[in-house]
Amino acid sequence: MLLIVTNKSDLACDFLILRLKERKIAFVRLNTEDYGKQYEIDLSVSRHRSEFTVTFADSTRISNDDIQAVYFRQPLLPALHPEIASKDCEFAIREIREHFRSLWRLIDETKWINHPRRLWLASNKVEQLSLAVRIGFTIPNTLVTRSLPQVKSFFDIHEGRVICKAVKNGFVSHNNNVVVALTQRIDEGFFSHAENFASIPSIYQNEIHKIYDIRVIVVGGNVFATAIHSQEHVETEVDWRAWDICNFSLCHEPIELPDPIADCCRSITAHYNLVYSAIDLVLGSDSNYYFLEMNPNGQWAWIEHKTGYPIRDALIDSMGYTDVTLFK
Repeated sequence: MLLIVTNKSDLACDFLILRLKERKIAFVRLNTEDYGKQYEIDLSVSRHRSEFTVTFADSTRISNDDIQAVYFRQPLLPALHPEIASKDCEFAIREIREHFRSLWRLIDETKWINHPRRLWLASNKVEQLSLAVRIGFTIPNTLVTRSLPQVKSFFDIHEGRVICKAVKNGFVSHNNNVVVALTQRIDEGFFSHAENFASIPSIYQNEIHKIYDIRVIVVGGNVFATAIHSQEHVETEVDWRAWDICNFSLCHEPIELPDPIADCCRSITAHYNLVYSAIDLVLGSDSNYYFLEMNPNGQWAWIEHKTGYPIRDALIDSMGYTDVTLFK
């Protein structure tokens, strides 16, 4: 069967499960925040075998022998029992996280899309950019620093056309609310008000004059490229994700990438031993395709909705379900 490791609110997994049901493929959904409520995890290591058992509230049990493949997407830690003292919460969270990590490592790494270890190794933006150049991508000039003089020098070199974004990601979660720190242009006023910002490293790049943004979904050997016509609206010129909070439709168009660019997308995905990746590119007005970053566990469901690309089937097929598998 297919094991889906996720959280209760992940709509992409809901969408994937609809297709699994249509194709009559057996699966179990493991919402990680339900640990201790809906299921228990037992790990056993001996001279003879390392194994695990997940036992659900209805007494259903699954073990390593039951799992053909694992789809892994944005798990969350469970809420702690209210009786745990606040001084012990950090210890408890650490132990629960490590318990999950131990389970992941007892499942053959080749079964995963994508194994958490691979996600971690593939998630550094600076390494991605360095690798992208070696593979053959064009990238924006990039500076990562917290030094204001260095930023000012970079700003002057690029004649004031500079954007700023987070080193890790722009998502901040607090009290079940998610805030997105969007990519932004900086101007001369940035330097006179720099004391209003936290003194932390950020990524600075020369701003590319865009024709459009591109989201590329790589699944195995498949490359699904979508032009996101971000330049049609002022609000999305710099960061198309602003569309999520704006009351307008943003045009998405299926496109064919030039073969060398598609091959580069496959190469950077394969370098990290990933089956799946979501890559952000820009088509510049100079006709160059610029690599921005790769998210090894990025969103894809809205792209299938917008374009009709068979992304769910590509994911399922890449896990070995090329023929119909009946429910057990």
